[in-house]
Amino acid sequence: MEETRPPILNNKSIATITKVIAIYAAFYLCVVIVQIFTNPLWDNPLAPSNAYYPLYLMAAIHLIVLILTGASVLFKNYHWVVTIIAALIVTLSRFYYNEIAEYIWSISAVPF
Repeated sequence: MEETRPPILNNKSIATITKVIAIYAAFYLCVVIVQIFTNPLWDNPLAPSNAYYPLYLMAAIHLIVLILTGASVLFKNYHWVVTIIAALIVTLSRFYYNEIAEYIWSISAVPF
């Protein structure tokens, strides 16, 4: 008896996952830009100067992911390695945001 189900990572599913990751990365960048303009640090004198550093790093990570997945979508050249790595980077950066933020705040608070 043969299995007739398609594999999980066929070409169509990889294309769909890559497009979803690209849309998510673009949405995250839009959210960061809106947050920076609607809640600026210069309006709050009690906010530390390094309060948005983790947000900037997360935006840079999502920008890189957007460039990689956007190029895949634009050229219609999907690779499962790019899709899996982009999904891992986005997922892990969301899960470990608090740890990343604490680490960035700790290294940016040290005077040089």
